[in-house]
Amino acid sequence: MNPDDEAGRERLAALLGRHYVAGRFDAGELGRRLDVVYGASSSAQAAEAIAGLQPLDAPPARKRRGRRHGESDAADPSWVPTKERFLDPGSQRVMRVWVDPADHSRHYVAEPSA
Repeated sequence: MNPDDEAGRERLAALLGRHYVAGRFDAGELGRRLDVVYGASSSAQAAEAIAGLQPLDAPPARKRRGRRHGESDAADPSWVPTKERFLDPGSQRVMRVWVDPADHSRHYVAEPSA
């Protein structure tokens, strides 16, 4: 894919992150849709990840709440989810990595337990 498509992937990932934060689908579905976006060989294929999703309301005002080392209670609607996850050695929780596009800071949000 060309650089414009890469920017499109990031926009789609951010949109999927907002849908996830809004409770439109669970972490498993977020992962499945991110696989579609990042595995697509064209913009049209990547756009299939948002097929059928209803428009979102305007995002709420930004608020920063953090704990240790970028850990947050919940993802901010403006953050972009990544496919990166890890097991927090202190809490034994699975954490998903989110990136704030405004300053490229990384944030860690616990995945809901199954």
